[in-house]
Amino acid sequence: MEKLSFFLFLLIVGNFLLVVTCYPNGQVTPSCINMIPDHGVSAQTTLAPYNITASKNTYSPGEKITVTLQGSDPFEGFLLQARRAGGTAAVGTFTVTDTANSQGLDCNGPNSAVSHKSSTGLTKIQATWVAPSSSTGDLEFRATFVKSKTTFWVQVKSSQVTFNTTAPASSSSSFNPNIMLHLPLILFVSGILMCYR
Repeated sequence: MEKLSFFLFLLIVGNFLLVVTCYPNGQVTPSCINMIPDHGVSAQTTLAPYNITASKNTYSPGEKITVTLQGSDPFEGFLLQARRAGGTAAVGTFTVTDTANSQGLDCNGPNSAVSHKSSTGLTKIQATWVAPSSSTGDLEFRATFVKSKTTFWVQVKSSQVTFNTTAPASSSSSFNPNIMLHLPLILFVSGILMCYR
């Protein structure tokens, strides 16, 4: 009877550990901060065969950017975030565009990250990032790509996306300050014209 109890104990603990360490459904919120999957092995240190591209290299508050994850080898899982350059917290929100293969996660607010929904191999996936209403400074998109349970790359970075500090030109004002430079000439010509009337 003791052997059977011990076997049942090992079976239950083994199943619990399997549930804790594997996330084929993409619910990887425990990995939000360090972006490291809990697969029991270390991440690859070689150059990743995957990349992240953003549709724009500058952004303004509230602006949308399409983010593409892709590679020549299929990846079974991923975790995508936008972070302030050098930062550790996810910023902005994502709109999931491929609901069959990806889902939003709450890493620092609702839909602040995107991950896989299943372990179906993908070579490309996109999501739309929406910038916060206030500046977060320059940022980069980061992703963890999982090729298999024992082969994955952590915090692969996109090129830096720069916060646009240039204020858009206002079209509501019709006053041109340069006219003040020409005011004496305008008054002189107006005076001459008045004299010859």
